[in-house]
Amino acid sequence: MSSNEMTREKKIVRTSIVGIITNVLLAAFKAVIGLLTHSIAIVLDAVNNISDAGSSLITIIGTKLAAKEPDKKHPFGYGRIEYLSSMIISVIVLYAGVTSFVESIKHIIHPETPDYSVISLIIVGVAVVVKIVLGRYVKSVGVKVNSDSLVNSGEDATLDSVISGD
Repeated sequence: MSSNEMTREKKIVRTSIVGIITNVLLAAFKAVIGLLTHSIAIVLDAVNNISDAGSSLITIIGTKLAAKEPDKKHPFGYGRIEYLSSMIISVIVLYAGVTSFVESIKHIIHPETPDYSVISLIIVGVAVVVKIVLGRYVKSVGVKVNSDSLVNSGEDATLDSVISGD
């Protein structure tokens, strides 16, 4: 493996680990606040952050597998595994988008008067800012190292910031 490939792999893994840590911390924060305030929406948003951490884990696994040296069974190497992990993350992003669309339509048909407390506004504000920063960071690294998985994860984080703002 060349030093460029090694550096690329390390950047992808490091960026994915930042995504995992950030999403786990956000999930814990939201879960505690959601349970204390009895807000199912905040608890479900915490679950979404755990799925985002899973996307980052998929990126790490795909990158590690794609970096394996060619062998008799795969004489051209394992590079295409990274495409598969990127497709899996794309499906997760698509699912999040469709779910957001469906929930938005439900709220248009059956509007509810929201109950905004100071704590819920702070949580939403923190989550939106963190997800925007995380999304931009992950996507920019993905573009630099040519990783569709990171680009998709960055897009997912940005989409999450929009959904959290709803």
